[in-house]
Amino acid sequence: MEFDLVIRKRRMVRAYKKVKVEEYKIKKILENAYRAPSAGNLQPQEFIIVRDERVKRELAEAALNQEFIAEAPIVIVVCSDSRRNVWRYGKRGRDFYCIIDGSFSSLLILLSCVNEGLGACFVGAFYDDEVARVLNLPKEVRPIGIIPIGYPDEKPERIPKRPLEDMIHYDRF
Repeated sequence: MEFDLVIRKRRMVRAYKKVKVEEYKIKKILENAYRAPSAGNLQPQEFIIVRDERVKRELAEAALNQEFIAEAPIVIVVCSDSRRNVWRYGKRGRDFYCIIDGSFSSLLILLSCVNEGLGACFVGAFYDDEVARVLNLPKEVRPIGIIPIGYPDEKPERIPKRPLEDMIHYDRF
């Protein structure tokens, strides 16, 4: 699919058909996410693939009871391992670069899903400690986003955006 069309078609999908997502599509999505830029090319991103119904339910509860997470055929939890950044960038690596790097990967997952005919939703509203407990994450590994994925069972409306002109600013030098 043409890149501009992928971007225009991207929506947050929260209802999924009870259809298994093919492994080759998940692999392709992860190969794209793996190519995300990262500060100093330290690549702190980690991807946890969740198919287990119990784990998906616990993630949904940790995400303020957002049930659609549990209903998705597959969930990818994007995490960042701060140990990969902190040695080089210290506090900024732990508190900023890790989040940005995980976010870059998350966006590539969302766009890759559209390209593969799948729906996805980035969930950032969750209790970090609870997600870490459910996934048994080491303390240095921070969850960045929960991304439920599946074949869409809804057609989300286009949500109006602010005018682009209101978002562009020029320097005054």
